[in-house]
Amino acid sequence: MRKYIYLLSILLISVIFVGNSCKKKDFTRPPELAKFLNTATLSYPVRDDAASVFKIAVGLTQPSSVNKTFTFTVSSPTGAVEGTQYTLPSKTITIPAGQTIDSISVKGLFNGYNGGRKDTLVFTLTSGDAPFFVGGTVAKVVLQQYCPFNINVFSGNFEVLRDDWEDYFPGDIVTLSVVGGKIRFDYPTPFNHQPLLIDVNPNTFATSVPLTAFGSYSATGTVYSAKSVADANSVVVPCDEKISVVLNFTAGSSNFGNGLLTLKKKH
Repeated sequence: MRKYIYLLSILLISVIFVGNSCKKKDFTRPPELAKFLNTATLSYPVRDDAASVFKIAVGLTQPSSVNKTFTFTVSSPTGAVEGTQYTLPSKTITIPAGQTIDSISVKGLFNGYNGGRKDTLVFTLTSGDAPFFVGGTVAKVVLQQYCPFNINVFSGNFEVLRDDWEDYFPGDIVTLSVVGGKIRFDYPTPFNHQPLLIDVNPNTFATSVPLTAFGSYSATGTVYSAKSVADANSVVVPCDEKISVVLNFTAGSSNFGNGLLTLKKKH
């Protein structure tokens, strides 16, 4: 009997100890810290929409019984200017009492990004009503003008801005057409002629051309071929109605290197 009483006493002490440990943990709260919820570089496609804004979330590790206000700065290593490329309603953000998240609003100015301009904005939390989470005080946003891609725009007369193959020169006018979901471009080869069919990725706007023997300049002359190469310049810019592709030119075993072709819609 004494043995059972002893074991029962040990069990009760264990239960009380575990219960007290759980209660102690229940009342242990994490420290109140603030941070940007996403510290990866964010992408902001700036649309031609006066009502659109981009939001950058700031959060607390736990809700507070009072409002929490924080100040931040904005810098741009690419030279974006407030009032020209973007606007901000405030340089502070307030997370309301009882909540853990609110957002900084930034408005990209569509006309500030003509010509394919791209900028980076760096947001830095500097001070406020709570300490900051280590590594959570900086958020980066990349802004670039955005228009949806409409392949039918790339049909009609286009001005040559650059042709490194030099069949055309800046200011020349060429005609593009849409064939089978691709953009047709023709070099002026009178023999063995084949058009270059430019494919456009509707998500990335990247352009590509499969290996194509586009023709020769005499009846018995060399037949030239072209194929696109991966390059940041191989892209359409829908807002500017401009298309570019970097091509590698070959003929048999001869390689003539890469050249950029850039065309812009003529109005």
